[in-house]
Amino acid sequence: MANEHTVSNRIDTSKVKRFVTSLLPDERTRTIYLSMFLESLKQANSYGSNKWSVYYENGRIRLVVGGHIVSTIQRAQLSDQLGRIWLALDKNLLDEYKVERDKINDSESWDWDNAEYWSYERISSRNGFYILSRDHFYIWPVIRKFHFASIHKAARYALRRDSQLKCAYDLLTYLRIELGEDVPNPDYRDLHGANPIQDLDEFEATYKELPETEREAIVQSRVGQGEFRNKLIRYWKGCAVTECEHLGLLRASHIKPWRSSDNIERLDVFNGLLLIPNLDSAFDNGLISFDNDGKLIISALLTSKDRNKLSIHPEMCIRKLDARHVKYLEYHRQNVFKKN
Repeated sequence: MANEHTVSNRIDTSKVKRFVTSLLPDERTRTIYLSMFLESLKQANSYGSNKWSVYYENGRIRLVVGGHIVSTIQRAQLSDQLGRIWLALDKNLLDEYKVERDKINDSESWDWDNAEYWSYERISSRNGFYILSRDHFYIWPVIRKFHFASIHKAARYALRRDSQLKCAYDLLTYLRIELGEDVPNPDYRDLHGANPIQDLDEFEATYKELPETEREAIVQSRVGQGEFRNKLIRYWKGCAVTECEHLGLLRASHIKPWRSSDNIERLDVFNGLLLIPNLDSAFDNGLISFDNDGKLIISALLTSKDRNKLSIHPEMCIRKLDARHVKYLEYHRQNVFKKN
C-alpha cells in the first residue's frame, strides 16, 4: 500500500482534475457519478486485473472490460445539466426479472439507448443512460445488479492491446484522491510476467483467417479461458495432480506453450493441465515437469526449502495421464524445463 501511495504522489492529476470538473461541474453529481464508476471498475477488477482499462477523452470517461465499453460518464449538456452515465445491462437477466426491469422503466433516472451495437450481441447487453434524480439511492442498486451481470459476461473476453495502452493511470490516482478510496491498478502481465495480448498480436496472422467462433476459441485459450478451459475441466474434473476441485482456484495451462503451438495444439485437451496456482506457476516457469508416466520431475533450481514452502513433493504425479499427453510432455521437458 505504501508503494501505491508513493507512485500516486508522483503522478500529476491536474489535467484529469480539470477535465472531470469541466465534465461534471456540480460537486454532488460528480461525487456520485465517480463513486458509481468506481463500483463498476472494482467489479471488473474482481474478474482479473488484466480484464479492464479506463481512459478519458472527447468529453467522456470510459471503463472498458474485455473489449466492451461498459460504462461512460458523459459531459453535461444544456438540456442535461447534470450529465449522465451510459451503462451496459444484461439483457437476459432483464428478461428474467421483469418486476425489477419495470422499476427501471418507470424510473426518471433511466433512458434506454435505442442504438444497436453489433459487438454487444455476444454479451447480450441492452444499454441505456443513467441520469441522477431523487430516486438515486432506490434505483441504482436495482440497475447495478443488471450492470454487474453485463460486466461479468464482458470479462470472459480478452482486453485488446490498444485498450491496455490507453489506460489513464492519472485518472486512477485522481479517483483515489477525490473519493478517498482504494482504487486498483490494472496488471496486464500473466502469472509469469508475460503479456498475453502481446502474444495474440504477435501471432495474429496464424489465426485471423479462421471462422469467428474458432478464432475466438484460440484467443480465449491464450488466457486460459473459453472452450480450452472447459475441455480441461471436463477431462480432469479438478487439479491434474492434487485433485483439488475448487475450480475457481485452478489454472488452465498449456503443456506445450501457446506461442509454440499450432492452432490445433492450442485447443487440444491433451495439451493442457488443470493445476493449482503453485504447480501451474512452477510448471510454466520450467521449475517442474513430468515424465512420460506422469511422475514429477523437479529442477535443481528449486531448492528443498522452496519446495517445502510451495508444498511440491517428489512423489507427486499426474493422476489421469493419457498416451496423447506424451508428445507434449516431451516438448516441455526438452524446451521449457530448466534442469539446472
